[in-house]
Amino acid sequence: MAEIAIVMPVFNRERSVGAAIDSVLAQEFDDFELLIVDDGSRDGTVAAVRAYDDPRIRLIVQDVNRGGNAARNRGVSEATAPLVAFIDSDDAFLPHKLGYLVTFFSERPEVDVLIDSFELVYPPETGKSPAPRLNPVLDGSPEIEQAIFDRRVFKATPAISARRDAILRAGMFDETLKRRQDFDLMLRLTKVARCATTDAILWTKQWSADAISAKDDTFAAATIDLCRRHPQYLADPRFRPGLARDVARHFVRLGAKGALGVAAADARRLGQEFGARTLARLAAQGVVEIVRRKREKKASR
Repeated sequence: MAEIAIVMPVFNRERSVGAAIDSVLAQEFDDFELLIVDDGSRDGTVAAVRAYDDPRIRLIVQDVNRGGNAARNRGVSEATAPLVAFIDSDDAFLPHKLGYLVTFFSERPEVDVLIDSFELVYPPETGKSPAPRLNPVLDGSPEIEQAIFDRRVFKATPAISARRDAILRAGMFDETLKRRQDFDLMLRLTKVARCATTDAILWTKQWSADAISAKDDTFAAATIDLCRRHPQYLADPRFRPGLARDVARHFVRLGAKGALGVAAADARRLGQEFGARTLARLAAQGVVEIVRRKREKKASR
């Protein structure tokens, strides 16, 4: 049995999956299993994976596309290692990631979940330098729950590593969610497991303009889904500032883009869900939160 399993969902990633696989095979710690779950690809992804001759790689082929969360759940279900990490097919582990994780969980047996930090890498043509996404160092689920609601933690799915039994206790990924599955899973994990974060950068995330999280037309549905599953996000004054800032930032961004039609449609949809007055109060509170955060960031420099 390997010490740690890495779960990688793939769908039509023939051109990029090799780099992700290579980053796992290049790990300084080599006692792992890499479960690659092909989610009904229609290109040459399966052939690209099968070209690798390494016994640590297990290819699982799903005949129809069920979505990334279903693919992740399939990988977790079939993993044999006690620890589980995740990687997306267009991202890359830094060479020390697995060694760091195995050492951390060995030295901290009371911790079940770790959220690490990463570097956001932009395409060369943008001329942008890599941007570190450093998490605060936190230890304890209540504190981390608050930080997640406050949006103070970068919790992209490949940043989450956990003991496999903790993921099973939490119910694994919600396969009906198309966005913010990491937000949802982490909130459920804080209820059943002890969680921690680290500012150690262990992987790189490729920025993409067509990422689901960058699509403005998915925001309203994802926000409503999240609030229905975790109503305290809206109802609890401790958690509401994060939601307010998220809502305000969304409408500010749409306004800057001139996407007034999308803004109007989202306002109607969110207003129907939350109530028009509540939405207006959220937006106003969010603007105040955005200004406050900018002042605090400026003062800390």
